[in-house]
Formats: sequence, C-alpha cells, structure tokens
Amino acid sequence: MPNEDKLPKRKTAAEIHLVDGSRMEIVLFVSPQGRVLDMLNDGRGFLPVETADGQLILLRKDAILRVAPVAGSKDGFDPNHGAAKRETPPPPPISSDPYALLGISADATAELIREAYRQRCRENHPDRLQALGLPKEYIEFATHRMAAINAAYDRLRELRQAH
Repeated sequence: MPNEDKLPKRKTAAEIHLVDGSRMEIVLFVSPQGRVLDMLNDGRGFLPVETADGQLILLRKDAILRVAPVAGSKDGFDPNHGAAKRETPPPPPISSDPYALLGISADATAELIREAYRQRCRENHPDRLQALGLPKEYIEFATHRMAAINAAYDRLRELRQAH
C-alpha cells in the first residue's frame, strides 16, 4: 500500500527526560498540523523517535517524564535537527527470551501472556506504523520485531501446552 497520499512528518528536536533519570536528545516525528503535546497524549503506548546517533527507536510513553525543546531553535524546536542524511545503523538486537520480549514474568498466567502479546502487537505492528507515515527503517524494524513477538508468543503457548 503506497504512502504517497500521506503528508510527511515534521522532524522536531527535543530533549527527553525519562523516569529512570536519564536524558536523551531526540527527534520526534510530528504530523504537519499536529502538536508535540497531542502526540504525547494520543492513545498509542509508544513514541517513535530518532536518537542523536541516528537510531530509530520506540520509547514507551509511560517511561517519559518530560519533553523539553532544544535550546536555541526556532519556537524551541528545530524541524531540521538530525535531518542530515546518514547511513542507517542496524536495529538494536531483539531479545530471544520470550518472557522478556513480551515484558512479563515467567510465572505469568495464560491470560496475562495473551494480553501482553496483544499489547506488543498494537505497539509494533508495521501496518500501524506505516499509517503514521514513518520512514521505511521503522517499518522494517517493526516487521522484524513483530516476527520475534509472534515467535515468542507461539513458543510460550507450546511450553504451556507441554506442561
């Protein structure tokens, strides 16, 4: 499905403060008519961002404490920040531990496993990210991640049936 009729996202530079006390300089992908505040408060559980070194990652919104504009840019944000063309780094490794990948403990119930699987699908499905107009690299990473999520869920279901 081509994405030609979608408006491209505006790159917006920001510093993000996480609940663990760490800070990151990132680029947010904001729709042309949208605001950063709207994006932070929409129904998605994650926020796609580009790090200062060019990596495309997904941050859980509940891990974000504060988003601050980058100082010295117009209106506090520089839409061209991080927009320089560079070679895309490889995606971060995906865990082979099915429990870690789904974000649950080894003693999770079947219902909790199913709900965690569905949540990860909602957050990572490539079609959903493509509908947001995100770059091709996000879609490729999401495709690999969904394959890992599906494999983890299948593995846990097999392990539960064997016992």
